Amino acid sequence: DKTLFDSEVVIDPSWEITVAKLSENLPNEIDLTDNSQDKLVYKAATDLMNNYPDISALQYLDRWLTSSPEKYKNAMLLASKLALSKTYMKQIDSTLHVSLVLAMYSEHNRIRSKSSDNPYGEDFVRRKVDQMDWLLKDSSATFDMVLVDDGCPCQSGEIAEGIIVSEGYRNVRVICLNDGIKCQSPIVKGLESTNDSQKGGSIQYGMWQALEDFSEGDNRSHIVIYTDADMAAPVNQIGLLLEKQNDKTMVTIASRYDAGSICRGPWGKNGEVQGLTEFDRLMVGLRSLVFSKLFPQIGKITDTQCGLKAFNAKLLRRILLKTEVRTFSFDIELLLLAADAGSAIASAPIYWHDSLAESSFWRQATQKQTDEVS
Repeated sequence: DKTLFDSEVVIDPSWEITVAKLSENLPNEIDLTDNSQDKLVYKAATDLMNNYPDISALQYLDRWLTSSPEKYKNAMLLASKLALSKTYMKQIDSTLHVSLVLAMYSEHNRIRSKSSDNPYGEDFVRRKVDQMDWLLKDSSATFDMVLVDDGCPCQSGEIAEGIIVSEGYRNVRVICLNDGIKCQSPIVKGLESTNDSQKGGSIQYGMWQALEDFSEGDNRSHIVIYTDADMAAPVNQIGLLLEKQNDKTMVTIASRYDAGSICRGPWGKNGEVQGLTEFDRLMVGLRSLVFSKLFPQIGKITDTQCGLKAFNAKLLRRILLKTEVRTFSFDIELLLLAADAGSAIASAPIYWHDSLAESSFWRQATQKQTDEVS
């Protein structure tokens, strides 16, 4: 129930004033194709951190905002999550390296900037790099990004390589799933071509390469995170996930449906952006119940499919080669393997904004159905 707020928490009267002031400079609605909004949200998040340097104050503020999300701008709700995420990252004592992995299939439009002939462009490579740079600026952590071409017929990989060269990125690279299949990489055993993989194979190959690039003897902590190519789940929220990890909890998944999370999408009348309908809430609850009965070992998780998950590399080395599912349901297999290996699984509520336009998930799912009918 998202409406619950701890009645014992004393509401700071300055919250309303601060939020109202910061909201004046924020867009009325988030547009995933408008990268100029990013800096406005970063500014609001930074101002929140400056106003409330105590982490507990930021935590209570976020709970207060998300208990009545309809009262506030979506950009303000996102800024609150980012302020928490960055504060968590600044508190990490050990040297940390984060590998970010994402798959690209027919992402040739979303990878480019928005234009008259490309209305759904999200410029996701540059913006994800900017998000990570902003998040890690005041921390000791470093990152790299692995973009996996999942046999894209529209040259997403080549477009990404062009962006990497033009921007001079030294910590971003493109790899091709087909190369892994050709060299018979053990992580993609069972795949004869990229057609046999629907996201799962490419994410697993990317995670494997991230592990291979990072020496086990390196004294830094290593976290491997996979996410979606679109901008639905801003990756500078990963501090929310990492804050929950320890020696016993080595997997954290982002959640769109837990208390404190914000899930936005074009499901309202006339296309306006809103949260889950009551029917959606019932279905989420039912799905959670079914999963808890079928897979009790992974605990009470409401959102197994959210495209933002963090794995401790030590655990990942133990379980990754055991994977067999290369399709969209690979998430569940990874969680089950993690639980069987003795890791607890935590979830972290995030801000998530649907990006259905140019969705490669629906494109691949529809194509698969068409092929099966044929």
